[in-house]
Amino acid sequence: MLTLAAVSLVALTLAPDDYLARCPEPVLSPVRAAGRVARLPGRGVVTSVEGGVLGATLCAYENHEVIEVRLEVRPAPRGLRVGAVLERGRALGRAAVTLDGVSPSRFFARHPHLFDPHGEPVLVVVDVEAHQARRFERGVPTGAWEVGRGQGEGVKARRGDLKTPRGLYFVTHKSTGPFTGAFAGYYGGHWVKLNYPNAADARRGLEQGWLSVAAAAEVERAWWRRELTAQGTRLGGGIGFHGWVGPWRGDVEGFGLSWGCVVLHPQDVADFYAVVPIGAAVVLR
Repeated sequence: MLTLAAVSLVALTLAPDDYLARCPEPVLSPVRAAGRVARLPGRGVVTSVEGGVLGATLCAYENHEVIEVRLEVRPAPRGLRVGAVLERGRALGRAAVTLDGVSPSRFFARHPHLFDPHGEPVLVVVDVEAHQARRFERGVPTGAWEVGRGQGEGVKARRGDLKTPRGLYFVTHKSTGPFTGAFAGYYGGHWVKLNYPNAADARRGLEQGWLSVAAAAEVERAWWRRELTAQGTRLGGGIGFHGWVGPWRGDVEGFGLSWGCVVLHPQDVADFYAVVPIGAAVVLR
C-alpha cells in the first residue's frame, strides 16, 4: 500500500488522467458476427445518418496514443440520430460495416496491437514533459509521483541520444542490486526495467535500415508477449525507472537527469518499486 508520506505529489493521487478519460470503451477486436449480425467493436457516437449510411466516431488505444476510428454502417439501423451513443456489442443488423474505410479484417490487420488500459491490473502512465507518473488498478488511480526524464530533449530515436522514449511498454525485470560500475549509485537502490524497443520502435528501425525484417518481427513478438526485447540494436535499450544518487529539484536543476530513463525521487523509489510488478503496462507519453 502507498503511504501519503511516500507520494511526492499527493494532490495527484486521485486525479483523473486524460489518457484514460478520452476513450472509456475502446475498439479492441474485430466486429463479431452471429450469422450475419455485426456487433459494434467499441463505444461510439453517431456523427451522420445520410443516404442510408450511418457514420460514427469510435476510439482506440494504439501504442501511447488515442486514435479516432471512423465507423460506417449500411444500411443504417433505424431510429438512430446524430449524437446518439452506440454501446460496445450493440447489434448492427444485417449490414456492411467498415472501419476507417476498409473491412474490419483489414483494419485489424493494420492495427494488430490495440489494447484497453482500463482493464490492466496495474498500469503506469507517465506524462514525460509534465514530469508526472500515475499508477492505476483497472482504471482506478492509486498513486502519483513527480519524475525526471532523459537529458536529451524530445523523443528517443536511437542509442545514445539521451532521450526518453514514448510508447507502450511492459515491466520485464526488477532489481534492488547490488549495482556495480561508475554509475551504480544513480539507481537509488532500485531498477524497474521496461521492454523498450517495442513494435513501433522496431518499425522505425526497419525503415532506417537498422533492423532486418526478421529482427523487427522478433522485437514485435517479444514486446507483445511482455518479454524483454533486443537491447543491442541501434535503437538502444536499457530503459526503465530508477531512483537517483541524491535529492533533486526539477525546478532548480531541471528535469533532464538520466540517459533516457524515468527518474524518481529517492524518497519515492522504494514505494514505486513495491507497487509496480513485473508484467505491468507502462505508457510513456
